[in-house]
Amino acid sequence: IIKNSDLEEIRELGSGTYGTVYHGKWRGTDVAIKRIKASCFEGRPVERDRLILDFWREAGTLSKLHHPNVVAFYGVVPDGPGGTLATVTEYMVNGSLKQVLQKKDRTIDRRKRLLIATDAAFGMEYLHGKNIVHFDLKCENLLVNMRDPHRPVCKVGDLGLSKVKRQTMVSGGVRGTLPWMAPELLSTSSCMVSERVDVFSFGIVMWELLTGEEPYANMHYGAIIGGIVSNTLRPPIPNWCEPAWRSLMERCWDADPSARPSFAEIASELRSMSSSLQPRS
Repeated sequence: IIKNSDLEEIRELGSGTYGTVYHGKWRGTDVAIKRIKASCFEGRPVERDRLILDFWREAGTLSKLHHPNVVAFYGVVPDGPGGTLATVTEYMVNGSLKQVLQKKDRTIDRRKRLLIATDAAFGMEYLHGKNIVHFDLKCENLLVNMRDPHRPVCKVGDLGLSKVKRQTMVSGGVRGTLPWMAPELLSTSSCMVSERVDVFSFGIVMWELLTGEEPYANMHYGAIIGGIVSNTLRPPIPNWCEPAWRSLMERCWDADPSARPSFAEIASELRSMSSSLQPRS
């Protein structure tokens, strides 16, 4: 538990459905502070209590996770302004991978692209090993530090509130996340849903890393859902994509969850792709 009075907010980093994120300091350390909107916990008192209980339970799980490629979770602020809750996590200096990709001058060369993808795969392998399914893996939720020009660091972030998240998805706040969603999440048979939904999302992340674009940017919501469910829709792969990257990406977004590789397999393939690149002279 972190006291609100121990936090200092420096600047707002962004806001979304769940609340607002700030860059701040906690006892001299740079942190990200996510103030959660009260509306995340709305509903009948019974509902509300259950959501808040879920939130605390989830926070307990997150605080036990320790991996160099998973954003560290420092604690919960129970006494925020107006009784709001907040989470305090590790601060990543370059923000999300999406932000880096959007700055067109920051081209990510092939070697960096492999290092970033490998980091993310290691983080996900760790989470799946702890039986945690992310459900919302995308470039926006991969945080990066690009300060070392030779070695970008990528960590899986925004793990919190996957229960709240799932409800938002079901109740229609899906749009931003749709392109990353596996077909089995959108079709009726929820018995199919396993940790392999994250592998599908990772395939789309690989495409984002490759192209720097947003998947299905000019398509309508309904067309995206229809295309994912009927399994006819995948982002177009540019012809300059190297065969090994293409092959891995296509296996990740296979319509059949059991045909998708595990994150351990993905990480080892990415590593061997890295080692086959010419070493820096």
